Amino acid sequence: MLNRIFQSPLFNSILILCFGVVMLGNHYTNEVPNWMNLDPLVLGIPILLLIAFIPIYNMRNPKNKVKASLIPMEFKEEDEGLQWITYKATRKVYIFFASFIPIAIALTAYLKDFPYFPIILLVAMGIVQYLIFWLELIKHK
Repeated sequence: MLNRIFQSPLFNSILILCFGVVMLGNHYTNEVPNWMNLDPLVLGIPILLLIAFIPIYNMRNPKNKVKASLIPMEFKEEDEGLQWITYKATRKVYIFFASFIPIAIALTAYLKDFPYFPIILLVAMGIVQYLIFWLELIKHK
């Protein structure tokens, strides 16, 4: 179960969104609405709880352990079919970034009156990346 949570694009998207809201609230207190002024512990405590449950989960599920790795857990490359799906999904994400980064640079230059706009763009790009990847995985399952 914990393995599925960490592999879920929904979990990663929510994590990116929460991190973006915390960053906006902490660095741009005067420019953003009051509801965005959150304590970083709002994000830190649930993450620490999940990390604390990893050893317990690994003892109960020795065949399906959660392991620390630099390779994202979304890459489920157990066989050639999953490798192909991962390739297709990664290719679409790469095309998205190659197309959107020049637009993001132009928007950042044009909307320079909003100092927090780059954070919003990065959060949006991170969420869209996971959505593209997730939709590609769903399409082939």
